[in-house]
Amino acid sequence: MLGNSWTRVQTKAGKQAETNFVHSGYLAIETHRDRPGIVRLVLNSESPDPAPATHGERRIRYVARFNDRDAALMHIHEILKRRLLDLDAHLYRASLEHAIAAAESLDLKHRRIYLDPEVSAESNKAIEKFGHRIRAKRRSRAAIFQTLGYIGIGILLFNMLFLSFP
Repeated sequence: MLGNSWTRVQTKAGKQAETNFVHSGYLAIETHRDRPGIVRLVLNSESPDPAPATHGERRIRYVARFNDRDAALMHIHEILKRRLLDLDAHLYRASLEHAIAAAESLDLKHRRIYLDPEVSAESNKAIEKFGHRIRAKRRSRAAIFQTLGYIGIGILLFNMLFLSFP
């Protein structure tokens, strides 16, 4: 029997041709008191307790639930990859605002569970600003590739209509 964190995905009109397993779960962003400017991404199958007393020097500053937590980690890594410090520990040299904006800007289905109440209004504005910037960059990249696709189709049609027939 599958646990609550597993979802079965069926392909080919509902027939079980291939079964993929997707882990739903929680992605948390942690900071450490002795390491300012460094964030850590943590995956959990259950909602982590953000109470500072339970974590010692570490503090959970943000928690979101994703339907596919591994895909969420992969996409956030893609956004923060140039700031990577340690791949195995999921450590990045990034501000808390930038890391939260990376998580919030994902097109994956997710829901914010917790945001540290000590995050200021100024930091919330920075999160929104970084999030808009990440989304705009993704949209412009998609528009460029879509334009290249249209150009390619145009070249193929031109070749077929004018150069293929004598």
